[in-house]
Amino acid sequence: MAETQSSIPQPVGERFAKTFDAFVAAVRAAVKEAAQKPEFAGAAAFCAWRDRALPLLEQENASIQSALAQFLVGQSGPIIRLARDAGGLAKNLDGFPLDFAGADHADILDQLETAVVVTAYQVCAAAGLP
Repeated sequence: MAETQSSIPQPVGERFAKTFDAFVAAVRAAVKEAAQKPEFAGAAAFCAWRDRALPLLEQENASIQSALAQFLVGQSGPIIRLARDAGGLAKNLDGFPLDFAGADHADILDQLETAVVVTAYQVCAAAGLP
């Protein structure tokens, strides 16, 4: 991509990466806690998060953190591409109910999921993308 780091304020790129990392950490914590509770641990929703969603989110997070490092040295293309993808996070997680570990975790995950989408949009908007 032709965008340069200067088109995206550094705090915007950093906030996106930090927010995605916080979302993944919250999913990881919810999975860990739900695994200890029989009422959640045997549920299909829990298994889907543990076996499919979390590993994919962890891979995506690793890519975003790497893209942040590239962004900080002037290469904005990777973080813009990943932000564009993350803008569809809620849609990508359709079929993965956020309440797999209970209502308290669902509220936190919902807030963080929304924050990821918002910060991804901010990166894209700063780069001039629709």
